[in-house]
Amino acid sequence: MNLDWQYSAFGSPAPLAREVFSEIEKTILQLVVDGFQRWQAGGFSQFGDHEDHYTVRLVACMKDVRRERNLTFMPRYQDVEPSERMLKGLDDPAHAPRIDMTVSWGLLTDDAYFSIECKRLAPDDLARLYVVEGMERFVRGYYGAKAQGGGMIGYVIRGTPRTVLERVNTHVQTAKALGSEQRLIPANPVGWLDDVFESNHPRQLPLGPIHLTHLFFDLTGLASGPISGRGEA
Repeated sequence: MNLDWQYSAFGSPAPLAREVFSEIEKTILQLVVDGFQRWQAGGFSQFGDHEDHYTVRLVACMKDVRRERNLTFMPRYQDVEPSERMLKGLDDPAHAPRIDMTVSWGLLTDDAYFSIECKRLAPDDLARLYVVEGMERFVRGYYGAKAQGGGMIGYVIRGTPRTVLERVNTHVQTAKALGSEQRLIPANPVGWLDDVFESNHPRQLPLGPIHLTHLFFDLTGLASGPISGRGEA
């Protein structure tokens, strides 16, 4: 794939950016799925039951896969996304959003990265938080302001991916910033993972529309439930 250094595949209006977007996104999503499989094969070792404990292990396993395959993609755990105003010294960078995971690559500009937000999921209030503290942040531009695509990972700790999907879509339909046209719908599997969904979201100018891919990973039986004193980030 011949990628010109001056273009960012996520955010650039250049024809090249649009052309390579789909292929880059597929490669990144496959890296996520393969990283999860590596974590699973190792017995799901993790420090605790918070989403951060899952995500840091997933990123570590993705890095292992990336090194073995000599990929140019670089997963990062908890990356900061400062706005243009923050970069110009007009807003406080202390308020910059922190995304759970980014995957970047060295052939393009600094803006060439794919943002992924991770949430624990269950058919209860966690489904609501997935929408209001995940999807809505992409729609508002708090995450992925320059992007045309992004990802979300749902760690299903109770119920099934399908029952959780129903609860998530219930909250999408009633959310002020979303609506029934922005519900999650089935998407093509990624490798062995069948529980893949997508959603499309218009955004207020100057933001462009964004397409989100949702990967639901079954972790039922692994987590013990909410951790006292800690909310979902």
